[in-house]
Amino acid sequence: MLISTRRAAHVGMAGFALLLIGGCGGGTPAPAPQAAAPAAAATPPVAPAQPVATAPTAAEVPMPPAAAPVTPPPAAPMPVKLPSISLGAVPTAPSAPAAAPGADAAPPAAAKVDREAVMAAMRPIQTVLGSWEGKTQKNVGDFKGLDTPNWVWDHKTDRDQPSLVMRSEKNRYFREARLTYVPGVEKYQLTTTDADGHKRVFEGTFTLPVEEYQGDDNRPHKRFKLELTELTPVDVRNSWQVVLNQQDNNRYLFELAEKKGMRFMRFDTLANQRSGTSFAMNDSDYKERTCVISGGLGTTAVTFGGKTYYVCCSGCKAAFDDEPARWVAEFEAKQKKAVQ
Repeated sequence: MLISTRRAAHVGMAGFALLLIGGCGGGTPAPAPQAAAPAAAATPPVAPAQPVATAPTAAEVPMPPAAAPVTPPPAAPMPVKLPSISLGAVPTAPSAPAAAPGADAAPPAAAKVDREAVMAAMRPIQTVLGSWEGKTQKNVGDFKGLDTPNWVWDHKTDRDQPSLVMRSEKNRYFREARLTYVPGVEKYQLTTTDADGHKRVFEGTFTLPVEEYQGDDNRPHKRFKLELTELTPVDVRNSWQVVLNQQDNNRYLFELAEKKGMRFMRFDTLANQRSGTSFAMNDSDYKERTCVISGGLGTTAVTFGGKTYYVCCSGCKAAFDDEPARWVAEFEAKQKKAVQ
């Protein structure tokens, strides 16, 4: 009995539990949907986050307008800056004008071609060729300064710009003087070098044109005055002027002056007397003794191709020895032209 009573109690309790479970199962569906509702409510908060994304798009909308104005202005400056930066390309265009100055360098080329114009201007003053004995007007201590200048032709330094060159070991003012003619400016140019190696460059023309006259020896002589003024003195307070005063075939003066205010005042004169034979006298025709290079009086015999020719000085001989065929061809062409 006791056991059956217990079983009945257990059954009753189990049934009651089932009833409770069934009741709970009928009541719980309402809360379950409410739990789903909050889940759906959790989704809407994500939707409000999208308006936040729309805010950046609104921020992006102003940016393109701002970028659009900024882009055109840089585009305009860039072409201006690029040429200034690529200056290497710009000079290439001016290099064409730079060729124009190069074209100005053509006159030297013209001077080279016109070598005969240089020689024609220099021949009247080649009476200075040869050895001389000179002295200064101003005393050097208790005595006059002595000088032994020697003038020769120089056709080797620049064949197309021949020069008369004077060298002296005793000259107190010039140890070397180089005289030539510049066709481009139609002036004579004198370059001097003193004992310390300092150079002066002078340019000028005749103040007394070359004049031929008969001397006391009944021979033709030349006289002239060639005035040359220093171009760019190192010290403007020490600007010089030189006058080559050829008095006859056997005597010339170097008159030296220094600028004082607006005028040049002479400070010394170098008087030179020929110590040997004139190498370039004024006879109209030296016949076979004509120098094949300068056209002056030939004093030294040279040979080429089995024939004898003459040169007037050591400078012409040095040039002849370097290119005998060339000088002989030019000389013979001139001889033929003179005969025609």
